[in-house]
Amino acid sequence: MKALKIIFFIIIFLFLLLLTAPFLFKGKIIAIVKEQANNQINAHVAFSDDIDLSIFKSFPNLTLGLKELSVSGINEFVGDTLFSAKKVLATLDIMTVIKGDQIKIRKIIFDQPRIHAIVLADGKTNWDIAKMDSTAISSTDTSSSRFNVQLKMLEVKDGFLVYDDKQGKMYSKMEHLNYTLEGDFTEKLFTMHHTADIASFTAGMAGINYLSDVKTTLKADIDADINNFKFVFKENHFSLNDLGFGFEGTFEMPGEDMVMDIKFDAKQNEFKNFLSLIPALYTKDFKDLQSKGTLAFSGFVKGIYNNKQMPAFGLDLLIDKGWFKYPALPAPVEQVNLKLNVSNPDGNLDHTKIDLSKLHFELQGDPFDAHLIATHPMSDPFIDAVMKGKINLNSMVKIAPMPEGTKLAGIIIADVGVKGKVNAVEKGQYENFDAHGTLQARDIHYESKDIPKPLDVKEAMLSFTPKLVQLKSFNGMIGKSDIQMNGDLSNFFAYYFGKGTLKGVLTFASKHFDANEFLTSDKDAAGKAKAADTASMTVVEIPANIDFILNSKIDQLLYTNMEISNFTGNIHVAEQKLTFNKVALNTIGSTINMTGFYETTHPQKPTLDLDLSINNLDIQKAFKTFNTIKKIAPIAENIFGIFSTSIKMRTDLTKNMQPDYNTLFATGVLSIPNAEVKGVKAIDKVADLLHKPEFKQVGFKNAKINYKVEHGRIFTEPFDMKFGGQAINLSGSTGIDQTIDYAGKINISRKDLGAVSGAADDLLGQLNKQAGSNIKLSETIPVQLNIGGTFTNPKVGTNMGDMVKSLTGSLKDQAMDEINRRKKELEDRAKAEIEKVKNEAKLKGEQLKKDAENKVNAEADRLKKEAEAKAKAEQDRIKKEAEDAAKKKLKGIFGE
Repeated sequence: MKALKIIFFIIIFLFLLLLTAPFLFKGKIIAIVKEQANNQINAHVAFSDDIDLSIFKSFPNLTLGLKELSVSGINEFVGDTLFSAKKVLATLDIMTVIKGDQIKIRKIIFDQPRIHAIVLADGKTNWDIAKMDSTAISSTDTSSSRFNVQLKMLEVKDGFLVYDDKQGKMYSKMEHLNYTLEGDFTEKLFTMHHTADIASFTAGMAGINYLSDVKTTLKADIDADINNFKFVFKENHFSLNDLGFGFEGTFEMPGEDMVMDIKFDAKQNEFKNFLSLIPALYTKDFKDLQSKGTLAFSGFVKGIYNNKQMPAFGLDLLIDKGWFKYPALPAPVEQVNLKLNVSNPDGNLDHTKIDLSKLHFELQGDPFDAHLIATHPMSDPFIDAVMKGKINLNSMVKIAPMPEGTKLAGIIIADVGVKGKVNAVEKGQYENFDAHGTLQARDIHYESKDIPKPLDVKEAMLSFTPKLVQLKSFNGMIGKSDIQMNGDLSNFFAYYFGKGTLKGVLTFASKHFDANEFLTSDKDAAGKAKAADTASMTVVEIPANIDFILNSKIDQLLYTNMEISNFTGNIHVAEQKLTFNKVALNTIGSTINMTGFYETTHPQKPTLDLDLSINNLDIQKAFKTFNTIKKIAPIAENIFGIFSTSIKMRTDLTKNMQPDYNTLFATGVLSIPNAEVKGVKAIDKVADLLHKPEFKQVGFKNAKINYKVEHGRIFTEPFDMKFGGQAINLSGSTGIDQTIDYAGKINISRKDLGAVSGAADDLLGQLNKQAGSNIKLSETIPVQLNIGGTFTNPKVGTNMGDMVKSLTGSLKDQAMDEINRRKKELEDRAKAEIEKVKNEAKLKGEQLKKDAENKVNAEADRLKKEAEAKAKAEQDRIKKEAEDAAKKKLKGIFGE
């Protein structure tokens, strides 16, 4: 019985240990994870503190669960998230956790990971985040790491992955990726078992998607030699929709190079399997598709791949006597024949040859043929291509089911031939290059959920010559917008092969163009589209290798909440810059003239530089139309009238194409002939402070205001406006944070100041009484105003010291005038006395004259000094009494 109790106690103890072990080690593991993240990568790593630790999920090991894990970029990639996951689970060797040395990781599960890998145009990647000291560590040296990866399983659940290579112009996307990798990575030789299922896989290059929303699966066994980093394909199957492939060969990385020798071929030889790669055909009814014909598809990659070298590669595709038809539709596609060979014998991309020797198909009896040979694509491209045939889009609805909401009609006729070296075009040797024929479209109509508005082309024609591709005509509609274009494109073929700049002069005309139809509007909670001015926008990148001049004339243009008429101008597109020359337009009753440019040399930070002249624009309409005015001049909401302005501005733009107000710099002159201001809180507070209700009636009359926008504030130089008919001079600034900082100067009539005027009269009476004078005070008193706070919560005050100084100064000046007047009277009296004595002295003789002069001079000096001393004492007394009395009276009035 005692033994049973001991056993029972041991079981209970072990159970409690298993239950509490995760909590005992939780803090330790969190600290290690954060330490490793901060020490080894240059990025922002974040995860929830609500970490799961359990010993039951992978007994006897410990399972660590990190929730809401994210890795976001810095510097050029700030705001971009490289990796995030709803949850990451790692199975840890329990003994290594207890010992506290390197923690061994046995299994990792990523739950709903999202990976966004980016390569910028300059080659920088957002995944190059390892710190220098950590990258110098050998891949086999884990002594400096607190974790030691000894995986036996890696799993991804419902993943999302995007690879966006702006340098190589490549793009791929995987949605709903489920992937499992199993194998004993602690062994030197073992077999890796890969399984993957991707619900949607898209891949493209140079703006063309070669695979779109393709369902992809993979099942492969690969022998791994970890010491030599060599992998050998064994049993495997890879499928794109219904087209299956098999791989054989080897892949190894003995050093920095990747060495590969891999072959692949299609496992099926039916034409139908190839058709599954065409999105328009691969629908829910694809299983019912009837087909005939054979398919052969194979290829290889062999050689070394590194930063300077490519492996050799080749691809062969053959379709013979293809035919397909949907049972529910009336017409088949017949006589599909294709023979394509792509070869590169040595990895030198200039040695690549593309040979499409045959492409033929027939739609309801209308044949279409093409062939293409292209060589030396890198150094001196040679092209020999022909395209001839008619495609009746009305037939398309008879041969393939159209997606819901899709409508297609019209005719395309092609008869084009091109042959020669592209360098001949670059050098102007047009006689050595052949280009001829036309490409025409008539009565085209296309509607789809993939485009914002229906496209209608009444007629369009391209004409090909060695020198030019001429757009003879284009007459069409996009939604409600009509478009007419014509013009010439030169250097077309060199541009197509990446060997030159596409140049052209085009004329664009429209009677009505609604740009809002091309913007993506947000929706409110009820699912209704919000106003167009809230449309989401992204940076529009201007290509570097085009040089277009677009002469535009649009009678009516709708853009966000603006209605524009009579838009004319010359727009030059070149060197990643859109330059506006002599652009003129009318909007909301005003005429606007514009020159300047929009530049995307740095796509993450586009630049806008404009010189604008705006005439007779209604202030209320401007406030409601332009968000920038709402930001930097909120008072415009309360001003009623018209204005004109000339402005030079430059600003960086955000990724939403909005001004970055911290970089906005502008200077200009604002002219307001006549305007009324109503309901501004700061003005109302000024009127209340000065006890002048009529000051709430504010306006502008022939005002000219010089202003500058800098560092998120608009600064105005001193300008005049009317407060209840009284002129006030203002200057200061308003910030985009709605803060205001203004100083005002106004001369207030003494009779309008009420108590202030009475105090001044009392003070003046005292001064006159004490000085025995008749001093008069000025009819106006200057008042200094300080206006701060925010536009909606302003703070208004006066500078009492300046007012006292002004008032006492005025009194002092008048007192001094009175004292000087009295001083002059004394001096004049002294001079008269001197003359009198002199005259008496003449009668008494020279001696008496001399005695008298000495006596008179001494008396004059005494009288002068006495007068000066009396004047100074009087001046000091009057000044002190005036300042003391003024301060006392004004303090009582303003409460300061």
